[in-house]
Amino acid sequence: MYHTKMIRRFAALPTAMATALIIGCSAGVSHASPSDGAATERCSFVLSSPKVVDVAGGSAVMVTLRPGPCTIAATPNSSVVCLSMVGDGSPGQCASRVGSDAAFAYYPYRPGATYIVKGQGCAGTITPPYTLCQNFGPSQTAL
Repeated sequence: MYHTKMIRRFAALPTAMATALIIGCSAGVSHASPSDGAATERCSFVLSSPKVVDVAGGSAVMVTLRPGPCTIAATPNSSVVCLSMVGDGSPGQCASRVGSDAAFAYYPYRPGATYIVKGQGCAGTITPPYTLCQNFGPSQTAL
């Protein structure tokens, strides 16, 4: 009798785990960050290097995150890019754009300073409905 009950419990364990896996994986939206390059099918995004530009008569550092082509049936749906300065003590500046438009972030220019850039690009698929996101950076550049 003891062995029969134990066998039934162990037999029920795989069924319970499979049910939990199905419930957990059937959510309507999934977020992934294939930053390790393991996923070969995705949408590409281009993170520019920081550069000094003239803004309203003054100098600023600008960085962009621009959506590129997709190798899957997806459409870029958001781009976020952040720019900060090492040692400044501020959270920096972030900019976001919805759809396939590029996001542009600006930060005051200080000669010789090191700037930190990071970003995230997301794309949506239609069937099943997923949102796939890729993280970029952080990277540092001295200007």
